Amino acid sequence: MRVRLKARRNLLGYTQKKMSELTGIERTKYTRIENGSIKRVSVDDAFLIAKALNTTIESIFALEGVCQKYADRSTGTRWS
Repeated sequence: MRVRLKARRNLLGYTQKKMSELTGIERTKYTRIENGSIKRVSVDDAFLIAKALNTTIESIFALEGVCQKYADRSTGTRWS
């Protein structure tokens, strides 16, 4: 998660301070989300972050391999 989050933020030229301003999430909390210290991100925070980065929640927060594993078992639809 943190690699995708930081990569997307850097691609857009945003600092962590800018992300804090765009999302309303305290900068220290945003930093902990980005570096992985916070393991469970609330849906509200995930939505705000994805919106600020102009992307989807799934593209940043989906667990690599997990969505694919369950998608193949249930419907065969690819999630990631």
